[in-house]
Parts: sequence; structure tokens; C-alpha cells
Amino acid sequence: MFVLVMVTFSMLSLVSLATAQEPQPITTWTDRPEYAPSETGTLYIVFYNGEDSAVTIEKILIVFDGWRIYENGEWKGNRTLEVNEAVVSKGTYPTSTTFTVPTDGRAVSTNAHIIVQTTELGSIHYYSFITVVETQRYMEQIVTLFTIQVVLMIVCTIIIAATIFLSSRRPQITPQKEEKKKEKKE
Repeated sequence: MFVLVMVTFSMLSLVSLATAQEPQPITTWTDRPEYAPSETGTLYIVFYNGEDSAVTIEKILIVFDGWRIYENGEWKGNRTLEVNEAVVSKGTYPTSTTFTVPTDGRAVSTNAHIIVQTTELGSIHYYSFITVVETQRYMEQIVTLFTIQVVLMIVCTIIIAATIFLSSRRPQITPQKEEKKKEKKE
């Protein structure tokens, strides 16, 4: 009995510890679970200030690791959001940014490296994963082809049924009717 009471007490204390945890300083999510090349999505970012005093966000840097390219002397595929806003203690700062999945060889799933630069805390790093799938575009084409195939099968079935129906309904020639017609003519 004593062991049962101790196990119950331990579990209750663990539950209270689990619910007492503060959230992560940065939380991210996207508007969809996966994207195809050339699709545009939205990356949502929420900064949580768990400090006892206000924190000033200077800027938020977003680096799409797999989509970067060095072109004309600069890195492209990165995004900088100028914020310059104070977040009160235990408060949040929500923001979002759009992105477009490349259509060239860089159209792969990637990490979005988010760096929140603050005056008081320095830089806070967080990684969010963005999934790119190539098969989604082709699945739409396959569904279209199957739909066309089903429609053609229905049309062909109707044509075959009509052909069989019409060939089985040949007019029957009865000798009695022909004889009556001959008699009337005479």
C-alpha cells in the first residue's frame, strides 16, 4: 500500500512539473505540411519572452539552408525582417513571412534557420523544417488521366451496348403480312 501511495504521489508531482514549463522562446509553423516546387507558402514565427523584463527584438533573420544561392556577389534565399520592437515580460511577438519554393535543382526539403537578434539576450537560434514533395504535381496529372479513362470506358460501354441492342432488334419479316399486301394490290 505504501508503494502505491508513493508511486501516485511521484506521478502527480511529475505532472505538475511538466505543466509548469515555459514555452520555447521561438515557435514556428507553416500554413501547409508540404509544398511542391514553385508553390508559395507562409512561415509563421512567434517569439516568447520568458524573461522578467522587456526584451527588444532588433531583427529576425531567416535562412533557408537548402535554397540559398550565391549570385551576383550576394547570397539569395535569405530573408531579414526589421522589427525594432520591445516584447514585455511573458509576452509574445508574432510575425509571418512568405516564401516560394525554387523550381530549379534547389527545390528540396530544407531547414529554415531562424535567428532572432535581441538587444538584451543576443541571438536566439531555432530551426524549422519545410518539406518539399515532387510527386504532388504528378499525382494531379494521374488523377486527371484516370478520370479521362473512366469517362472513355463509360462512353465505349454505351456504344457497345447500343450496337448489341440495335443488332438484336432486326425487323422480322413475316410471310403473312407480305401476302396480305399482295392481295390488296390485285
